[in-house]
Amino acid sequence: MEPGANLQMLVTTLKTFYAKMGYPEVRVRPAYFPYTEPSLEIEVKWKGKWLELGGAGIFRPEVTEPLGISSPVCAWGMGLERLAMLVLGLDDIRQLYISDLEWLRNQPLL
Repeated sequence: MEPGANLQMLVTTLKTFYAKMGYPEVRVRPAYFPYTEPSLEIEVKWKGKWLELGGAGIFRPEVTEPLGISSPVCAWGMGLERLAMLVLGLDDIRQLYISDLEWLRNQPLL
């Protein structure tokens, strides 16, 4: 939340965040989320393909005004499962949801 916060500020923050995580190729594309407007999805280049990692936007006034907030509020949510997939070197996100005890035993502690 900040007076004058805008979409350009949000996109720059997200690109900087993901670049510091080791993903310098970041792009955003328009999206729809009911609580933000404008809304966008964040993607990073991973193994030569674009991978969606989360959603973002500026909270709509209907969300913030009842809380007494008059300044724009930048919001984003990371896809934690997607980040786990990248860190663990997985190619299929479903591997995080299977009950394979042998696979779990062989995973490093982070």
